[in-house]
Amino acid sequence: MAIPLALWIRVGADITDYPIDFIIKHMVVFGLLSISIFLWLKTYCAMWRYASIREIMTIVISVTYTVLLYIPAMFIMSQAIVMPRSVIVLIWGLNISFLSAGRFVYRILQDYVSFQIGKLSASDDALARLLLVGISDQTGHFIQDINRYAGRTYKIVGIIDRDRHRLGGQVHGVEVIGTVDDLKKVIAHLNTIGDHPHHLVITDPDFKGEPLRRIIEISKSLKVDVARAPKLTDFKGSDSRSIEIEPISIEDLLHRPEVILDRKSMHDFVHGKRIMVTGAGGTIGSELVRQIADFGPAHLSLVDHSEYSLYLLDLNLSEEHTSLSRSICLGDVSDYKRISDLFSIEKPEIVFHAAALKHVPIAEMNPNETILTNVIGTRNIAEASRTFKVKAMVLISTDKAVNPSGVMGTTKRLAESYCQALDALNDGTRFITTRFGNVLGSTGSVVPLFQRQISRGGPLTLTDPNIRRYFMLVREAVELVLQAAALGYNSAKSSGQIFVLEMGESVKIKDLAYQMILLAGLTPEKDIKINYTGLRPGEKLYEELFYETEKLMPTSCPGLMLASPQVVSYSVLQNKINELEEKARARDTQSSLRLLKNLVPEYKKSTSKEDKKKNI
Repeated sequence: MAIPLALWIRVGADITDYPIDFIIKHMVVFGLLSISIFLWLKTYCAMWRYASIREIMTIVISVTYTVLLYIPAMFIMSQAIVMPRSVIVLIWGLNISFLSAGRFVYRILQDYVSFQIGKLSASDDALARLLLVGISDQTGHFIQDINRYAGRTYKIVGIIDRDRHRLGGQVHGVEVIGTVDDLKKVIAHLNTIGDHPHHLVITDPDFKGEPLRRIIEISKSLKVDVARAPKLTDFKGSDSRSIEIEPISIEDLLHRPEVILDRKSMHDFVHGKRIMVTGAGGTIGSELVRQIADFGPAHLSLVDHSEYSLYLLDLNLSEEHTSLSRSICLGDVSDYKRISDLFSIEKPEIVFHAAALKHVPIAEMNPNETILTNVIGTRNIAEASRTFKVKAMVLISTDKAVNPSGVMGTTKRLAESYCQALDALNDGTRFITTRFGNVLGSTGSVVPLFQRQISRGGPLTLTDPNIRRYFMLVREAVELVLQAAALGYNSAKSSGQIFVLEMGESVKIKDLAYQMILLAGLTPEKDIKINYTGLRPGEKLYEELFYETEKLMPTSCPGLMLASPQVVSYSVLQNKINELEEKARARDTQSSLRLLKNLVPEYKKSTSKEDKKKNI
């Protein structure tokens, strides 16, 4: 139909001067070309129910190809009777308009019918009313999917946003009725018209941290739950599904800006290489393994002393990376013979050393075992890396190594010093140290403990109301470790510098406890009590990421800083650590702790009522 209509638009009543067989011939040729191009580009495959800009672009491309092929055919067929050239542009526009309009009219009608059926099949009282918080692309997707698939379950009563200039605007017919700061007034107004929301649904993925914590605190008094809309990737699927709002996670309460990473350098650092990860079954180690596996190493050697942890990790890899070459290596890092044998067999090019004892009170009660794992284990891995010409060893350290007050932090500081001393030798193997704070949700950390205590009805146990900690997601921590490793390895300078991960603001653990209780729909100090037990042995009120004497320097990655502490002589450290190993293996605790203090002068043992517990 586009050809006669285009010709009529161009020549008007003079169209009668063109023979019918001439017009039909052009229609047949154009039709055959269209069918060929549409089959080739599979334009017909797009479902009309989901017509979008992507489908329009496919139609534009298909019609453009058809018109380009039609142009020479038109000139060949117009030897006796000339078809006006401007008709080509009209044919192109009309075809795009007809093909697009049909699809969008169909989609609009389907959406309208679905919406009306939803309204008729459920009364307002039976619907869960939602007040959306924040405007983003996710907001539009969420509203569209609610209208299509969940009209019988949810009713959206409005949107609030942080930007006052958006007041009165609409997103797919839903009005912006207030700002986040006016939340109490907005809900009071909705109450007066019988639309009190059951849920505040966060539809802005960047709405996190302090603004979210404030919303959660206010919502409790307003008797409104807080939830989060599904991620944009969750909106992709079939035409029959239910839209489920998701609970707010602990991660949402930490507002951490996304760090732009040089993924190419991370990929080049591990791709095609033989990689060894110690402590592979732990929180950091297992995430390291998963991310390294995504970069395609030649081989992965997974070292851990826990048989069960290695079993679970291997099971996960067998499902996620079926073709990955890997070895499961059961061993204790404090056993140099076993470590040396593993290096000889596995021949790693890069080693990530995450094996450590990290639980502060347990380390305090078991100082000799902590020394053997954290200090002697690190020395064994480092010396094996030198002996077997490993390209780089990456040590995973902790903020507890700064001005340590317990055995765990002190042993990690000594491990840092040993790797720094080796790196300063510059004898072929790079020794890269990374230091960061607590990993949210890691085994033995405060978050899973609080979750367990809340599920049991409380009370929550907190050592001190003023205690603060740095937190980071395990995914973020490992990404920055890999980034630091790539930067350190490619750096021309080898002087024992430490990469310190940017941790943001420290979090008051009491505030975290309150937020977790509120997220569970309970009231702090009423439904769930909080008991303060006093600081534990080796524990500090707050952690530090670097020493005052360490000069901090920026790196090319915004989430990483370089600390340049004083490097101790390798020969001095080597002799002292050999002596420390001897005392620790003999379980001579007093001598071990005395040597540890001499090696790390900044170690100041904390005192608490639990210090009386006997060291084993």
